[in-house]
Amino acid sequence: MAPYLVLARKYRSATFEEVVGQEHVAATLVNAIKTGRVAHGFLFTGTRGVGKTTMARILAKALNCLSVDAPTPEPCNTCDACVAIARGDDIDVVEIDGASNRGIDEIRELRSNAIYRPARCRFKIYYIDEVHMLTKEAFNALLKTLEEPPAHVKFIFSTTEVHRVPATIVSRCQRFDFRNIPTRLIAEHLGKICQAEEVEVCDEALFRIARAAAGSMRDGLSLLDQLLAAGGGKVTEADVIRILGTPSDEATAGIVSAIAAGDPGAALSGLDELLGSGVTLESALAAVGEMFRHMMLIQACGPDSHLVELPDSQRQRAVELAGKFSLPALVQAVSLCQVTARNLRGLTSGRGLAEAALVRLAAAEKFVDARSLLARLEALEGSAPAPRAASAGRPGIPAGTAANYRRPTTRGQKKKIAPPHPPAAPSAGAGPVPPSGAANSLPARADSTSPPPRPPEPEPLRDPKWDGEYLKANWPAVVAELARRRQGYVAGLLGPAVVLGLEGQTLRLGYDEAHETIRRRCEERMDGEITTVLGQLFGQEVRCQYVPTGRAGKAPAPRQPTQSARLSSAQRDEVANDPAVRAVMDYFQGSLFDVRLAGPPKAEENDAEEHDS
Repeated sequence: MAPYLVLARKYRSATFEEVVGQEHVAATLVNAIKTGRVAHGFLFTGTRGVGKTTMARILAKALNCLSVDAPTPEPCNTCDACVAIARGDDIDVVEIDGASNRGIDEIRELRSNAIYRPARCRFKIYYIDEVHMLTKEAFNALLKTLEEPPAHVKFIFSTTEVHRVPATIVSRCQRFDFRNIPTRLIAEHLGKICQAEEVEVCDEALFRIARAAAGSMRDGLSLLDQLLAAGGGKVTEADVIRILGTPSDEATAGIVSAIAAGDPGAALSGLDELLGSGVTLESALAAVGEMFRHMMLIQACGPDSHLVELPDSQRQRAVELAGKFSLPALVQAVSLCQVTARNLRGLTSGRGLAEAALVRLAAAEKFVDARSLLARLEALEGSAPAPRAASAGRPGIPAGTAANYRRPTTRGQKKKIAPPHPPAAPSAGAGPVPPSGAANSLPARADSTSPPPRPPEPEPLRDPKWDGEYLKANWPAVVAELARRRQGYVAGLLGPAVVLGLEGQTLRLGYDEAHETIRRRCEERMDGEITTVLGQLFGQEVRCQYVPTGRAGKAPAPRQPTQSARLSSAQRDEVANDPAVRAVMDYFQGSLFDVRLAGPPKAEENDAEEHDS
């Protein structure tokens, strides 16, 4: 009885046209042979089982085929050289395993033999598989021969870890990156082999085998070999599920349907059934993640996209399930499944982690979606009722909440609270003023819902004068003019300053203690840019002196209230009845404890805001 030849060897591609999934490499090599531009060194990179050794042998046959007088892109596969190269034992095509022949002695022997001409072929070809396993000394010994080899020598290297190959080796070769083979192409190729072997197999089984191969044709052929031995001439989807230990599509769809329905218990029961049938935790989670991935692709690219690698029956089921989720929810589900699968590696018992992921997915719809919440607030803002009317969207929130709601400002756009003003004197007929503690129980005043007036913007600076009194009186307008001229960073540095005086061409600027960091930055780093910008504004040469003034530095300007300054009772009522504050208290079911005014920003915050601007 003849020894059995595995499918990976029996159906190895013999020509460039037969190579599956690497057309970009085959086309380049064919054109190189046709035009006579065959390099002396090739580097094939890619994962296992994608055709690197097969392509190397086809290239060797194309260069050394004896049925023609020159290299040909279509070797005959019948001459002695082609047959011997296909077997891997030709005398002029030396195949070396880099893992077991990795030392400098083996490379020295290769160099000494390379000078001799081939015995019967045109070229002596050295094929080193897993070349990254060579030692540093071996690579160094190979450099000179690889750079300037004899005319009759060709080198072909292959590796799965190209990052471990020295750059000096890579630069001396033509590099070809072999891609992972798509699932569809693997399934089609396996189907052709099953027809040649006269084996009955269904499309669902082929797709399962191809998905398990994960882009490697050799892995797919090895799995098919195993299933043919177990099935006795027939391969069914049930055989694939039983032999490979993968969950069925029905069980996976059941878990996904439970997640869509927001039923964590049903999802956990489905996982328990899979684990009880012998499916590993990693396989179950991978199947759920793969189902979510296909659903995400269906929503993003359409059900007919080539990215959705599913047979027709499974594709229809995935389309139905995808309609139960939003695209952001599917993206989150895919990400969570992949993160959980990565965290499961190395754990002896990670079932709790997987169950927590399923519960989180099933309960995701119950969590607050920030984007939908903002959309609802924007919708309410456009259709807010009249003041003092009850809020239609949510009980307990006073009228005008949506209308007066403002999105939180980002850093650098902080909303400033107006300084406190004395409460208005009560009229003669007015009743007693309620205590501040009752502010939350009283309705908002009619004028409390209106936002405080914005300070008027400075007038555009006209005819700026280089005069001390003019600069003291119009310094805010000067800073605003710089901002209008797209010098916002310089304007931010000069904004906190106070003009102390003008001595000839030297402008003395004072910075108080709170802005000492800005003063040092102006003095040490930004003086050149500041003087240039001011010189362009005033049309003359300008010099600046940055003076620390301590606590009294900003005496001409009104001082900001300190952080400990408390508001009056009326102002506390106004803040407590602010719609945004009420909305936050309602959402978190809290109460107002204290109200204080923010003091001047700290030096560290100013420094950070300078970077942000």
